[in-house]
Amino acid sequence: MRAKMRRLAALTLVAVALGCKSEWHGFVYPDRDNLLTYRDIGVYSTLEDCRAAARAALASANATDRGDYECGKNCRPSGGIHVCDETLR
Repeated sequence: MRAKMRRLAALTLVAVALGCKSEWHGFVYPDRDNLLTYRDIGVYSTLEDCRAAARAALASANATDRGDYECGKNCRPSGGIHVCDETLR
């Protein structure tokens, strides 16, 4: 009985994990040498959407050549910063 309960719990965790959607949070840095100055550009359902929005935000700020961006997966606020499961450009 106990083995069945463990198996059911494991299957439930897998089902929940597979059903969870990722969110991508975008951050734009107008000056790549000053990461303290950034703009939060919002949350996107795909990495590609986040990248496109970040590139557009850099272009609108005339910072394409000197700026940078990050897209963080499943970010959550923690002590005044965002902690993400993964961060990509």
